[in-house]
Amino acid sequence: MALLTRTPAHPPELLGLWLLLAAVPVAALPHAWEQPPWVFAVLLAAWLWRVMIHAANTQLPPRWVMVLLVLAGGGLTFAEFGTVFGQQAGTALLLVMVALKLLEIRSQRDIVVSLFLAYFVVVTTYFFNQSILIAAYSLLSAWLITAALIQVHSGRVLPLARLARSSGLMMVHALPIMLILFLVFPRIPGPIWGSPHEDPVGQTGLSDRLEFGDIAQLLENEATALRVRFEGPVPPSSQQYWRALVMSDFDGRGWRVDRGRPEVPADGDGPGDIAYTATLEPTRAHYLPVLDFPVGIPDQGRLLDNLQVLTSRRVDSRLQYSGRARLDAPPAWPLSAEERTRALALPAAAAPRARVQAGLWRAAHGDDDTAIVQEALRLFAGEPFRYTLRPPLLRGDRTDAFLFESRAGYCEHYASTFAVLMRAAGIPARVITGYQGGQWMDAGNYLRLRQADAHAWTEVWLEDRGWVRVDPTAAIAPERIETGLSGWFGEDIDAPAFLRRSGLPWTVQWRLRISDWHDVATFRWESLVLAFDPERQRELFARFGLDATDWRSVLIALAVSLGGLGVLAGLIALLRRPRDRRDPAQRALDRLSRRLRRHGLAREPHETAAAYATRVRDARPELAGPLADFAQAYTHLRYADLDAQEREQFQRQLWRALGEAKG
Repeated sequence: MALLTRTPAHPPELLGLWLLLAAVPVAALPHAWEQPPWVFAVLLAAWLWRVMIHAANTQLPPRWVMVLLVLAGGGLTFAEFGTVFGQQAGTALLLVMVALKLLEIRSQRDIVVSLFLAYFVVVTTYFFNQSILIAAYSLLSAWLITAALIQVHSGRVLPLARLARSSGLMMVHALPIMLILFLVFPRIPGPIWGSPHEDPVGQTGLSDRLEFGDIAQLLENEATALRVRFEGPVPPSSQQYWRALVMSDFDGRGWRVDRGRPEVPADGDGPGDIAYTATLEPTRAHYLPVLDFPVGIPDQGRLLDNLQVLTSRRVDSRLQYSGRARLDAPPAWPLSAEERTRALALPAAAAPRARVQAGLWRAAHGDDDTAIVQEALRLFAGEPFRYTLRPPLLRGDRTDAFLFESRAGYCEHYASTFAVLMRAAGIPARVITGYQGGQWMDAGNYLRLRQADAHAWTEVWLEDRGWVRVDPTAAIAPERIETGLSGWFGEDIDAPAFLRRSGLPWTVQWRLRISDWHDVATFRWESLVLAFDPERQRELFARFGLDATDWRSVLIALAVSLGGLGVLAGLIALLRRPRDRRDPAQRALDRLSRRLRRHGLAREPHETAAAYATRVRDARPELAGPLADFAQAYTHLRYADLDAQEREQFQRQLWRALGEAKG
């Protein structure tokens, strides 16, 4: 093949190169959201340089220039990430090298190497995103790369429609093998090359610290946090509290998550338990949201004595887990002296006016803690408190300013203030953050919880009942708890569009509807594909009496699957093989010609059977007898009006003569 130092003289080479130049940016595009801008600046510059080489018919860069560019690319990668290995750094270096490879393509082999590198670029997309949209886009990228490979190996210019069809058929033929490898190939738990650093608050809407305004500002976040499918009856929205973080440490401004809690065993199964399977989006944290109150915890988690469920490893990718909840019966564990002290602690200077109010309640009700709880709820319900997305700025002590001055806030304002009041009255209290409510997706039969569904509530310790959930939001805005966010905000023009759902332009309504369809498709994709983890693979192998952890079982499964696929493909090929519609006489003549071809005596297209027999007889006199019989039988079978008996007689003569004319 001619060198491609200039514009190729051979059109097949040129078309293959242009298809490569189209495939590389298509394959690299999904990385634009994950890599530094300079990586794509390098890719764009190299791409334009290669295009200009052909437009101006100039030489490729000399070798020493390429060496300098490669060193510069590696240096930039190291300067950006501090390494050239790992998920982000390795992918960035790959993109830079693919870009520079475009500048040194000199032969067909270089084009093929670049195309295979483009395949790998497509694969690395899944390091960062495994959504159904990325899967569809990666198929498009692979289809284009495969079309380029077909063109490169064709040796001639193929129509684009034929390239597209051939590439698509090749990918369809590969689907069964892909499916077998997906099911049988050993699953590797956890990320392969680590994970990129992302801020946990930005990812989940939940942080291990809570201050006024933290959850309210998350209301604009439409991203999905959790999807839940229930195995039985769906609990009402008012009981759908998804517990994530438990906070007992208060410093006067905000609450912090408990640290160093002991692990406790979960309760056994009981009647009326709510069973569910949840799919959690990446959180870059260790907590698992579970339905209150957890009695059956996920295999991936451990239950702490404050009913918080943690994982041993950060949730850096989508995680599916199962759990059980007992809605109205929290475990009745005793409260230790240390825990009581912790749940009553208040900074010395915190909330002086709230302390006075709590003292009045204690004086009025004595040891009746339940009555004090009701007094606080009546205060929120009876006074002009407002549940709002945009509370005013609080000055001085935040608790007192909210309780006695602004009286306007979101769920964290009420949960925090209620907990402070309870502690000031001598009742142990803590703040819980998680999710509440959500949107029921009829098309997928599951509950969708967004980041905007983040919520905060309070738990108080009552001597005869243990830890009891008290949600002050229910006293101020019961619709928020009974029907979820959309039910509370309704037509509020300050609420995000995805919460109002009505009174919106049709374009916005269609966008929201498409968003819902996409979420349903994403949930099915995650349930069927992404959730196929090592545990599910072990269950699949166990159905056939195999052990997924035994390499011999894996080899047996691969051999049986691929062997069965090969047999099936062979049967399909046989069934689809075009039938030979030639008559027996013509088939016999063609076979005779093939037999004598090795002696240079193949039949010419214009020759009749008689003329061909005469020519062969002249060259091979020893075949004169069989050839004469063959020509006679052939002529009668093709041109004579024969009855069935005569036709059978001449067919036997034809094939006997063919057998004798062995050449």
